[in-house]
Amino acid sequence: MIDRLTDRDAFRRLRAEGRRIRGGPLSLVVRPDPGRGSAAVGFAIPRRVGNAVTRNRLRRRLRELHRELDREGLLAPGEYLVVAEPSAAECGYAALRREVRNLHSRAVSAR
Repeated sequence: MIDRLTDRDAFRRLRAEGRRIRGGPLSLVVRPDPGRGSAAVGFAIPRRVGNAVTRNRLRRRLRELHRELDREGLLAPGEYLVVAEPSAAECGYAALRREVRNLHSRAVSAR
């Protein structure tokens, strides 16, 4: 089960204390927390990515990709922030999947 990052303080703490991994149209900010029971994921999708429909579609796709990682046991407990660039809106589901998996594998290897 994945929790959502919703409060402003959690986003600030994650941006201040987390490790940023950049790659392609997405960036990932990771703050491992083994004491946490599950992963908490937040999304930063600015207006320049597109209109509300486009941003929400991208958020739903990214949320589902993180659920896949969690079901496969590849999402470690901690806090994650996914930051999207405007080009992420043009990526298909398969390209987003590759990018998300790549970012998370780089996060695991960097620990």
